[in-house]
Amino acid sequence: MSEGFDNNYNSPQEGGKGMAIASMVLGIVSIVLCCFWYISLTAGILGIIFAVLSNKKVGKCGMATAGIVCSIIGMIFAIAIIVIAVLGLAALGGMAALEGI
Repeated sequence: MSEGFDNNYNSPQEGGKGMAIASMVLGIVSIVLCCFWYISLTAGILGIIFAVLSNKKVGKCGMATAGIVCSIIGMIFAIAIIVIAVLGLAALGGMAALEGI
């Protein structure tokens, strides 16, 4: 006697959509926390991995595509912040060397 329960709850479609949602969330986290490069790069890499796995499992999905795009943007922001920080520290070091002359 069935009481309205669906036996196909864990179908392959659900796992793929869950990965697509996780990819999108990780991509957004990557953008929001781009000042913390270690979190942003990790979330971006995981977001891309989950999106690719979701696309393989379910096919093309808008959320997975959004996850890839957001992850890449967050990683670019984090890398840009790292480059700016390194250049800034190099400029400060150069200025300190000039003052010592």
